[in-house]
Amino acid sequence: MENTVFSALSQYGFEAVTKDLCVGTRRNYAVTIHRLGGQTFNIYLAIRIPAASKELRTALKNASKAAGVKGASMNRVMPNFVAGLYTFNRESADPAVFLRWLDAMIDVLAQNGVGPANTCAVTGAPNPDSLCCLLGDPKCFGYQPVCAAEVRKNDYAVQSEAEQNELSGSYLTGLLGAVLGAVVGIAANLLTIVFLERILVVLFALVPVAAMYGYKLFKGKTNKVSIGIIIVLSLIAVPVMEFLSLSIEASRFYGVSFAEGIGWTLRNYSQPAVLDPIKGELIKMVLFMGLGVGVAWGFMSKQLNSTQVASAQLRLDSMRPNPNYQAPQNSQSE
Repeated sequence: MENTVFSALSQYGFEAVTKDLCVGTRRNYAVTIHRLGGQTFNIYLAIRIPAASKELRTALKNASKAAGVKGASMNRVMPNFVAGLYTFNRESADPAVFLRWLDAMIDVLAQNGVGPANTCAVTGAPNPDSLCCLLGDPKCFGYQPVCAAEVRKNDYAVQSEAEQNELSGSYLTGLLGAVLGAVVGIAANLLTIVFLERILVVLFALVPVAAMYGYKLFKGKTNKVSIGIIIVLSLIAVPVMEFLSLSIEASRFYGVSFAEGIGWTLRNYSQPAVLDPIKGELIKMVLFMGLGVGVAWGFMSKQLNSTQVASAQLRLDSMRPNPNYQAPQNSQSE
C-alpha cells in the first residue's frame, strides 16, 4: 500500500527515500510521511517554537477534526516538529484529500505565527541551506533543515569510524567492557530486589543497555555478534542476581559478613531446600530479562556499525535544497 501512496504523492513533489519513508515540502514546510503500519503513516512538519504548546496542539486537533478526514489527526506539538497520523483508507487515499488536510494543518501553523523551520537541526545555525532525513534524533525527527556541510562532515566521520571498528575492533576487549557494564546493571537491580523487594522491567533493561555501552566504550567490534554477546550476558545476569540476592539475605539473616553470606550460598545454592523455592522466581526473572532485552533492543541495534552507516547514508542520500534558504548577497565595492 505504501508504494501506491508514495507513487500518488510523487506528482506533488514528494519523494520516497525508503520503502517506508517519503519526504517533500508543502508551502515551504518540510514534510515527512513515515509508515507506522499497514495503511497508517506518521506525518511530521518541521517547525521551530520555544517549547511544546498545548494551545497550538488544541488548534491543530480542532482543525483536523473540522477537515472531516477519517483516520487523520494532529496530536503532538514539539519545539522542532508537529506530528500526526494519517490513514490512507478508501475515503482518504486520494492524494488531493491528504493535501487538503495537510494544508489545513499548515493554515493553523501560519495563523499562529509558526513558520517553516529556519535553523539547522544539527547545529542550530540560522538559514540552513538543505533538507535531509534525521531519524535517530527524537528532538528533531523527520525531514529537517540542516547545514549540508556539517551533516556531510559528521556522516563521513560516522562511516570512517564504522570502517575502523570493523578493522580494529576486538571481541575480547568488548566483552570485558560488556561485563563491567552488566555489573552496573546488576547492581541497580540488586538494590531494588533486596531493599525494595521489587522487580522492575525498566531496570532489567539497564543490564543490556549498560553492557552494550561498556562494549562500545572498550572498542568491541560492533556487529551482529555483539548483540549475541549482550543477550548471553543479560541471561547470565539472572542467576548471578539471584545468587547475590540470596547471599545478601543470608548475611543479614545470620548476622555475618557479605563474604560469609557468599560462602553460605555457594554451599547451599544447589540444595533442593534452597533451589526449589526460587525456581519460580528464576523463571519470572528470565522472562523479565527477556522483556528488558526487548525494551533495550532499539538502543542496541542503533549501535551496530551497519545501522549507523545506513543512517548516515540515508541522511546523505536524502539531502535536498532548502526552499527557504536565502543565499548571501555579494557586496560589491564602488
